[in-house]
Amino acid sequence: MSAPLRLAVVGCGAVTELCHLPALARGEPFVLSALVDRLPARTERVAEQYARLLAAGGRGSARPPVRATDITDVLDEIDVALVATGPDTHAVLAARLASAGKHVLLEKPVATTVAECARIRSAARAGEVVVVPAHMRRFFPSVPWVAERLASGELGRVRRVRWREGFEYGWPLVSPFAFEPGAGAGVLADLGPHVLDLIGHWLGGPMELRSCDDNACDGVDSEVRLELLAGGVPVEIELSRLRDLGDTLTIEGTRAVLSVGTRREAHYALHTSDGALIRQGPVPTTDPRLLTREGVFHRQFEEFDRALHGAVTKAATLADAESVVALLDRCREHRSHRLPRPWEPGPRRKIQTGSARRVAVTGATGFIGSHVVDRLLRDSDTEVVAIGREHRKRARLSHLDATRLRFVLADVRDTTALAEAFQGCDAVVHTAYGNGGDLAERWSVTVDGTASVLSAVTAARVDRLVHLSSMSVYDPTDVSLIDEDSPSVRSDPADLSYAQQKTAAERLILGRPRDRLDVVCLQPSVVYGPWSPTWTIRPLRNLAEDNACLPSGGGGICNAVHVHDVADAIAHLLDVPTLSERRFLLSGPALTTWGAFYDHYRDMLRLPRLDLPDSEGWPDRYREYYARKVEVDSSRLAAAGFRPAVRLDEGMAQVTAWAAWGNLT
Repeated sequence: MSAPLRLAVVGCGAVTELCHLPALARGEPFVLSALVDRLPARTERVAEQYARLLAAGGRGSARPPVRATDITDVLDEIDVALVATGPDTHAVLAARLASAGKHVLLEKPVATTVAECARIRSAARAGEVVVVPAHMRRFFPSVPWVAERLASGELGRVRRVRWREGFEYGWPLVSPFAFEPGAGAGVLADLGPHVLDLIGHWLGGPMELRSCDDNACDGVDSEVRLELLAGGVPVEIELSRLRDLGDTLTIEGTRAVLSVGTRREAHYALHTSDGALIRQGPVPTTDPRLLTREGVFHRQFEEFDRALHGAVTKAATLADAESVVALLDRCREHRSHRLPRPWEPGPRRKIQTGSARRVAVTGATGFIGSHVVDRLLRDSDTEVVAIGREHRKRARLSHLDATRLRFVLADVRDTTALAEAFQGCDAVVHTAYGNGGDLAERWSVTVDGTASVLSAVTAARVDRLVHLSSMSVYDPTDVSLIDEDSPSVRSDPADLSYAQQKTAAERLILGRPRDRLDVVCLQPSVVYGPWSPTWTIRPLRNLAEDNACLPSGGGGICNAVHVHDVADAIAHLLDVPTLSERRFLLSGPALTTWGAFYDHYRDMLRLPRLDLPDSEGWPDRYREYYARKVEVDSSRLAAAGFRPAVRLDEGMAQVTAWAAWGNLT
């Protein structure tokens, strides 16, 4: 037997670490001989991971791959290459490798334009090599199974196809290409190549675009809807990085309707054309390994190897990938931006602040932070520096105006990185707090992070800092009204709770002497609205499971405030020329009860309202919390010129639309 071909991995990002590397660690049909990435730290990390995978599989004696920052430096070490870099580099790298006589497995999308595809094809022909697109979904068990169903005629003539796939984006990106303007960014460029490749594979014939709508607002799409004809069959495709769409392919035929999942491990249901169930179950497979990520990617390497040897392969061809790129090109050329963004407060309207400014927002990808970024970009003369810890959380921001929004990847505890990000900023809005990990980690992000922000704004000579605090810094015991002069919760070194975190962070803010930097704290009460994890998403999910788990019809006072009022209040505090006070409480325009608040969610879920202001079945601390009749006084903020405007019925109407869009109801 001949020795396995030597393979280079070009691009050591998440897809390499999580998908390709475990498959390559099997040692056949290729041996990993080189790792190439522009950042040496990435090649070192991947090399260490590869060594661990080899050792775990009993192959620890293999020669370590060489590392390089340029593919030219390893051409003598390899026979083939996997290109797994950002899409905008695919054509250059594939052409260079092909010209050097190296076969290429090319990640999707193989190129960003038809012209780039032609360049790759020309280089492959000149170098007499094979270029195979990494359309790995071709190897999902459902793909040949669906093809068999279509060929068998049991569906009859196909009349319509619908593909719906969506989820909250969570891929652990190590580079930002998926969210930055360019032909390789957005959900269409991410999921589109897989979906369009399979539609063309099953239905054949040319694909004709009828319409393409997305939700971009001078930014990058996070949702898209396509209508096209494939082999004369109408096809509707919906893709999202923001919400669960069910991940289902539906093929409607004249005899039967087939619904099948779009993931590796899929279930199907076959119905008659009038809706009667014929059969259902898991999609069968003759190779259980294909139900795992490692198995699918290993099969892709096997099929790549077959293509190199001229054997029949189930892999997509470069011509297949070119047709997909051509369709993506047409989508970019003809798409409109008409898809809804139901988390926004209404039609986008530009607001004139009177002067150009730059504002940095920490925690910009979080619940309140993302609303603040959106609100600030409604000011036509405002630029925003959005600071977050992970690229993968950027989906909520990607649709926004990329010419006025810059994302900075930084930990809020990294003073040096923050100071650099704050350079040139007129103001900073600090919304980041600890909401992940154990209590010690949360404390560190909230409190140590606030200390770092204070140091960084000083170093960058920022004029104003708006710190997002909370009404939880006040002690609600034995009071009926909370204002900014109310006693704070007592400090307890053994208590790392949210209230203690927010109190400690605020003490850092207020302990700073007055100088050229204006520092203010906004203390909102119960913040609800689109994407609120605590006061919207969690109640909807809990009530769906148990309608009696939360108050109904009455109970204590709920000082609810809509997130749009919070974002507007922050924008207002940035604009007020002089602020004599440093703490501002914020609640909604009118009081409500906890029962009335949660009854709105019952209405969304079409559940009956109950006469249940209290229940012995709830934990004692919840019963005590929901029984409190404590009002929040927002008069100080009103005196500074801001009054909340979103009434509970209006806010909940907007939440109702958002929750229906997000498939939460």
